[in-house]
Amino acid sequence: MPGRPAAERPVPILQPVLEVDPLDGFTLWPVAEVGPWLALSGVLSAAEVGTAVARIAAYNHVDDRTVWPQDDDPLTAVLPVAAAGPEPGSVVVPGGLRLIDPDTGARIDPGCCSDLNDWRAWYGIPSGASPDQGHDPDPWVEHRADGTIRVWADEERGAHVDLRVDELMRLVDGVRADLAGFLRVLRTWADEVVPAAADALVEGLDRHLQVSAPGAGAAP
Repeated sequence: MPGRPAAERPVPILQPVLEVDPLDGFTLWPVAEVGPWLALSGVLSAAEVGTAVARIAAYNHVDDRTVWPQDDDPLTAVLPVAAAGPEPGSVVVPGGLRLIDPDTGARIDPGCCSDLNDWRAWYGIPSGASPDQGHDPDPWVEHRADGTIRVWADEERGAHVDLRVDELMRLVDGVRADLAGFLRVLRTWADEVVPAAADALVEGLDRHLQVSAPGAGAAP
């Protein structure tokens, strides 16, 4: 039985996602119960933005703050991110890109130790690159003989998603738009919760996530 024409197939979904650990007992600002992944975009609620900031702040504290001291305040909590230097790696955003095929149900999550800051590496796929997406599992990109791209969930076994190169690049442009939307709702959140650090927090994450930086893809 022939497959459906490409135009009739649901479009795959590519999302920038943050890896979220439980925030039990966190009281510095409202957070939402989400996880293990939080898709970042401009439609997040204030509590979901609070969860994202808490997770990024915790990851970049020396002790990875699974328990926050009672004498902390919101400004102190965000300083490791807001005051970080511009050097690559000075702020890590645990996560990456999640690819979902609504047609087959296949889902490719980032592996362990993946950094969302590296999302732009996906623009190198047409040139033969396979972006680092972490390990355990070990997602990777296969360049197929027919010119299409196959993204594997774990080496060459399990779930996979097939795409045309031009289709994938449009999805990566969409990731940039989602991250730009996240920065907008982050600004609203920061103006309310940490106004003294709002500029530094938003500009710092913009810089490390390379959202507004010139380069491949459409401007957000």
